Amino acid sequence: MANKNESRRKKPVSQKRVAVVLASLVAMMTMGAAMLLAMEGGSLGTSVPGWAINQPDIAAMVVPAVPLQAQAWKFIIVYQSQDLTASADRLAGESLAGGQSSEPSKVRPKANFHFVIDGAQSGTGTMDGALEVGTSWQNQSAGAPFALWPNTRSHSYTPYTNAVGICLVADLNRKPISDMQHQTLLRLVRELQKQLDIPSDRVLFPWEVPARPNEPRPTPSPAEQDFAQSVKNALQ
Repeated sequence: MANKNESRRKKPVSQKRVAVVLASLVAMMTMGAAMLLAMEGGSLGTSVPGWAINQPDIAAMVVPAVPLQAQAWKFIIVYQSQDLTASADRLAGESLAGGQSSEPSKVRPKANFHFVIDGAQSGTGTMDGALEVGTSWQNQSAGAPFALWPNTRSHSYTPYTNAVGICLVADLNRKPISDMQHQTLLRLVRELQKQLDIPSDRVLFPWEVPARPNEPRPTPSPAEQDFAQSVKNALQ
């Protein structure tokens, strides 16, 4: 009988086995958390990660290659690329989708923006919300060629030549900007305001820029108006 009872007793659980199981669970949970963090801010169903630049990094990236000409910049103009796949290089060297055209209205002028905030579709390995610094900022020279880019109003008309140009890789009439882009934009604008002493009422969108006499301003779409208002509210 004693032998029968002993055979029914549970064998002691191996401490080594417990340790191995716990270690495996922790490893799986860590990997899952890392994957979620990497995908945060990226497009749903894609492996494109999000990357909202934090304030210390923004401050370092705003330092140009030549001495900062703080007194030269009086305004900030926030543009959109009007497509979802642009990048700083493409904006500085390419036209609208479809290539060159004999019709000026279908050609996007080249623009070496001071800053470009990438989207999830900007290119291979692109981080959604990543900040690109243009050579125009590094050299402290005028950036976008037209104040109402990609429309063809002259960039030489005051106050455009003393405006810092920031371009979001976005088409607000097709898709809102991502949270990562929005965060990077606000952090960049705040840093520029601090370094250049630019008040919030001089953070403009192209349709807000004063027009020449007898020159009508463009009319923003509801999506553009909502976006601009959200930025202005955040900067208050």
